[in-house]
Amino acid sequence: MRLLIINPNTSVATNARINAIVGPLVAVPHEVEVVSAASNIDFIETVEDSAATVPAVLALVEARHRDVDAIIIAAFSDPGLTEARRIASCPVFGISEAAMTIAARTADRFAIVTLGAALGEAIQQNAETYGFVDRLTGIKILPWTVAQVSADLPAHQKAFAEACNRVVAEDGIGAVIIGGGPLSGIADAIADDLTVPVLDGVRCAVQLALNPEWGKPE
Repeated sequence: MRLLIINPNTSVATNARINAIVGPLVAVPHEVEVVSAASNIDFIETVEDSAATVPAVLALVEARHRDVDAIIIAAFSDPGLTEARRIASCPVFGISEAAMTIAARTADRFAIVTLGAALGEAIQQNAETYGFVDRLTGIKILPWTVAQVSADLPAHQKAFAEACNRVVAEDGIGAVIIGGGPLSGIADAIADDLTVPVLDGVRCAVQLALNPEWGKPE
């Protein structure tokens, strides 16, 4: 399988973190390529930022969909996902939808811990669109910008672990999603600190791309 992962933002650090997550998952003969869309958006912090990346994401989908076997859009707002599926001749996955799909197959109820207060409503709307709103107990948005956390992930890992444990204790959930391509790696780093699975959206999307049966309703 040839897998194309589109990072809607232009952050080189985000691409590196995505590659670090994907590398152990994609073994020969599978191939993976991580590319940034030419969006001129460093990090998606708002609904407007997300919308601004869509033309560049769709341009990449249009240019590359015949050359690959699956495409992943690696931003938690899933920018351009619906339109990309209309364009592409191959399957297209969004990391938010993929994470919710895996979370719903892992536990009866799940929560999301992420960044970007301005994106909370959009994520909630996506959960409704994807059919998971009744399984999502809440969206916990931590008080930093994506840029701040991306600049020093290790310094913020403890806060993410504490937030995840708090929603587990308060909501009695069975899984937590860490939302966001730039946050790739945090889920793995804090997994041992949680009593429930903590899911990374990029990892979930790759798993679904490699194992399409996982995404089908039970």
